[in-house]
Amino acid sequence: MSVKVYFGIGSNLNRENALRFARTRLEKLIPDLKISSVWSSNAVREAEPKYFNMVAGGTTDMGLEDLFAAINLIEADAGAELMFNNGTNFGLKRRLDIDILLYGDVITTSPCKLPRHDIQDYPFVLCPLCELNPNIIHPLLKLRVGDIWNEMEPRLPEKRKVEKVSVDWRVPAPDWPEA
Repeated sequence: MSVKVYFGIGSNLNRENALRFARTRLEKLIPDLKISSVWSSNAVREAEPKYFNMVAGGTTDMGLEDLFAAINLIEADAGAELMFNNGTNFGLKRRLDIDILLYGDVITTSPCKLPRHDIQDYPFVLCPLCELNPNIIHPLLKLRVGDIWNEMEPRLPEKRKVEKVSVDWRVPAPDWPEA
């Protein structure tokens, strides 16, 4: 049975390549994958560089446990590298973060918490999710995500606002993991 699934995807390290890598790998799992625009947001830790975020969605026949394992493998294959920003050494950091935001209407805590709280907590997730489908009904809140965004967006402080950025998708994704 096919299930509609949405992913939150973000990176603040080798950002464009990390998003290209995620898109390429997710397209192998989700043949009808649709992606939002890419949105820039400030990091929670102010010394870190800005994040690039997007949401992707499509249908899958994979069970939740198998899908979660496949997402973890994509993140692992993207690898990690040293992050230096504004003279600060953040050490070895993952290049890519992918979270399952929604898996149909499933509400669970295992193998991951669904629906993901990021939907209602973070503009860098809610804005691109609404771009893909503002009519999604949040399984717990029973509200349209578009309505949640319409309430959140005008109240955002400057440092939490998101800005659309351009990514050239014609550039090939990197071939991580590197040998």
